[in-house]
Amino acid sequence: MKTEWLYKTISLAIIVVLFYLLYKVLSPFLIIIAWAMVLSITFYPLNKFLLRFIKRPWLASLITLTIILIIMLGPFSFIIGSLANEITDVYSAIEEKGFETVTQIQDHPMLKTLFEEISSYKIFEGFDFRQGAIDSLKSVGSLIAAHTTDFFTNAVLLIVNFFMICLTTYYFLVDGNVLVNFIKKLLPFSEIQKDRLEHRVRELVVAAIYGGMAVALAQGVLGGIAFFAFGLPSPVLWGTAMAIFSFIPVIGCAAIWVPAGIYLLLTAGYAKGIGFLVYSIVLIGSIDNVIRPLVIGGRTKLHTLLIFFSVLGGINYLGFLGFVLGPLIAALCLSLLEIYTFEEPDQEDPAVS
Repeated sequence: MKTEWLYKTISLAIIVVLFYLLYKVLSPFLIIIAWAMVLSITFYPLNKFLLRFIKRPWLASLITLTIILIIMLGPFSFIIGSLANEITDVYSAIEEKGFETVTQIQDHPMLKTLFEEISSYKIFEGFDFRQGAIDSLKSVGSLIAAHTTDFFTNAVLLIVNFFMICLTTYYFLVDGNVLVNFIKKLLPFSEIQKDRLEHRVRELVVAAIYGGMAVALAQGVLGGIAFFAFGLPSPVLWGTAMAIFSFIPVIGCAAIWVPAGIYLLLTAGYAKGIGFLVYSIVLIGSIDNVIRPLVIGGRTKLHTLLIFFSVLGGINYLGFLGFVLGPLIAALCLSLLEIYTFEEPDQEDPAVS
């Protein structure tokens, strides 16, 4: 008995050590693997469709990867190029016109009276709102310049990582079914529970990835069009920012278009500002309620508060990838918990029938 217990203990210790070493070996590439996983899941339906006509998985996966590259290197290369130019323009505008704009806004009759009223309180006594706004603009400009420099400095590393993501995505597409079946064999559930879990995971992937991506794309495009149509600077930059912010529940892309609308009200007249805000509320703000039900349908929906914390936590731990993986991880954990509350249907006893 003691020998058997010692054998199991040593075996478990060896397994734990080996998996820890495996984690340490793979840890520098976990973000790359995660990006490849997101891409392979997103384009899996396309790969599955190609397999109906192409009986060689490696060829279907290669064609799928080529389509992914066309999508990423086509429109996204234009977006990245425009972003690089517009970020430079924003930095120059902050340096040249930012302080003038702050003065113009603070001299507005409505705000001038408001600032004078606020300054009368003892808590704000001696505080210069204009200097505070100027210092904030300088900080924003320095932040933009620093991150732009880092982006071009790490260009070679980005290219290498992109190549590794493509390679990993290809093998995920080729061996995706084998990997899924292997994971299902390891799960300590019945076959009915495994099938139910797989079905729930597919629903959650659609909800977390397809639904979120569709809304982000729509709101980003509509936001960029609004900035261009109403004469606001850097429509590609702020449209991209709206697409990113759309993943954050409660706040959403309103964090971008509300300040922009207030800016237009104060600098370009009430008609233009009100027109921009109405456009944003009616189209940008409500497109979520139209697209998400069409894409997700009756599939699983997560509570807004859970999405909020999972997105913020995902960003903190995984960076930009957390926008997608944060809610997906939370949804997968809920699905696993539901497995334990799911009661299998009673099977009839063959002897009774």
